Amino acid sequence: MKLAQGILCGSWALAFPFDWARQIVDQFELSPVPKAPGWLLGAANVDGNILPVVDLQAYLNQSMPASARQQRLLIGGLSGTQSSADTTGDAIAIAFEGLPQQLGYEQRALTYASALPPRLRELCTGVGSNSAGHEFLEIDAERLLAALSDELAQV
Repeated sequence: MKLAQGILCGSWALAFPFDWARQIVDQFELSPVPKAPGWLLGAANVDGNILPVVDLQAYLNQSMPASARQQRLLIGGLSGTQSSADTTGDAIAIAFEGLPQQLGYEQRALTYASALPPRLRELCTGVGSNSAGHEFLEIDAERLLAALSDELAQV
């Protein structure tokens, strides 16, 4: 059985592996990042770590403007065993709406990949369901970080 943190990013229900998704933050202050792409909402100080805050809904659907509606952050990529100076290189904060869900599921193959936006299709590794049967798209966090880094390198 796989364990994941399920979040809603606009119309997308996404699942991030528990070993990557370390923390949920309810209160945060955003600092703007000059000349950033629209999906990069800003930076936030989370427990002494300055993290980029990403609006995945805007990243996945390029015609969608970034939203300030997000209420929480999913912090991913921070290691709990190293000093903060060693842990922030691959850490990001993903803005999301609503409450997170802890998911325990058996992964299924994604049968409708062609219906997804290209960026989302590249990041999905499968599908899982919560106890109510609501499907969550399983996200490969390493691929997501690589895709975001590649795009930022072009700015």
